[in-house]
Amino acid sequence: MKGRTKLVKVKEMDNEKVIIIGGGVGPQAGTLLHNYIIENTLTDGTDQDHLDVYHFSRSSDIPDRTDSLKNRSASKPALGMYNTFKIAASAIKIEGRKAVGGIPCNTFHAPAILKEFNEMMKEFESEITIVNMIEETIRGILTSHPTVRKIGLMSTTGTREAGIYLNYLQSNGIELIEVPENIQEKLHNSIYNKEWGIKAITPVSIRAKNNFEDFADYLKNNGAEIIILGCTEIPLALPCKLYKNIPLIDPMVSLARALIREANPGKLKKA
Repeated sequence: MKGRTKLVKVKEMDNEKVIIIGGGVGPQAGTLLHNYIIENTLTDGTDQDHLDVYHFSRSSDIPDRTDSLKNRSASKPALGMYNTFKIAASAIKIEGRKAVGGIPCNTFHAPAILKEFNEMMKEFESEITIVNMIEETIRGILTSHPTVRKIGLMSTTGTREAGIYLNYLQSNGIELIEVPENIQEKLHNSIYNKEWGIKAITPVSIRAKNNFEDFADYLKNNGAEIIILGCTEIPLALPCKLYKNIPLIDPMVSLARALIREANPGKLKKA
């Protein structure tokens, strides 16, 4: 059409998929995932050889997942994220490409939310493949730590009450260790507190950092051989791979590597 610019599809020959980040589910969740994608991608040293990433952060349309689960309104975050991917679907349609998408939020993977989202996403099943962060995390642990039988978890109350990790680990004969219920409120508050929580303050406040070290100590002292950082902002408080010789597992790294694998396996760095 006259006056309209035609897009140049620079990667249409190699069938490399676009990566879609469904952000807006934590102030730094999407940016952390994007960074992990870059860190785990093999390139020829040029900007142009990196994977194409469509990063959408629409927090105003995606209510808090824990609150939604408590209020039996799981359809609201599911619909908000669907709207995000609908925008992304329009973008990849213009380019005539396929995509793989991921959502950097543990609580979003609660069955009540994820089931509704996946049902909505059937509209785009021929264009967009969705990667499940929890499945990828468990698969990675079973591969790299096959003898582990006790795994600790720090998470939001929504993730805990939905049994997101519990169901996967129990089916593989692994015991899940969490902080006592009377401490869970303190853990949740260390994530959400509007004055000093990890979602509110950057860099992480000393108070929040100290709390997460205390939670990690509890899990370690109660037999955890590995600790899953089950909220995407917890790694900001514990930015190391080992805590007192206990491996810390960041599910977002598992998600980033899975997205690269699905977009172009030849560009995935060795673990």
